Amino acid sequence: MIFSTVVKALRGRRRWLKMKRKYGVDKNNIYVIMMPDSDREFNEIALRHIDDFLNYRKGSSVVVLTTDEWVASNASMFSERIVATEFITMQDYYYYRCYYCYYYHGFSEQFIIMSLQGYYGKRLMLTENVNGITKEDMACLGLYIIRDWKETKTYV
Repeated sequence: MIFSTVVKALRGRRRWLKMKRKYGVDKNNIYVIMMPDSDREFNEIALRHIDDFLNYRKGSSVVVLTTDEWVASNASMFSERIVATEFITMQDYYYYRCYYCYYYHGFSEQFIIMSLQGYYGKRLMLTENVNGITKEDMACLGLYIIRDWKETKTYV
């Protein structure tokens, strides 16, 4: 079990290093946002707040990795600062996630997982509708960690 996780983490590391080189993540202050869920409402919220996120974090642009076909097809409509959208398999997602979880403290602040189904998101999802907490609050405060987003309630 542990050996299998380490192997998956090493595969995730190889993918991450390739991604960093391909887009110049470290040199160009580019963020990578992984969107593995197929929750269209949540994904749309996450995409609508990319500019708020980049302004808050002083980032230049983002690369979106996704397992969701809707995100892959529509992400570029939400921000001019999305330099690329890459469709990945669920297996690739697990490799990235294993690497992220295994090397959490030494990984990268420029890699964000926008998910309410896995990792931190499962616990975060339990707060929905508690004291009026919305998916938008969870995305902006809980995962993007931005405090001054422009609230939008229009969904396609």
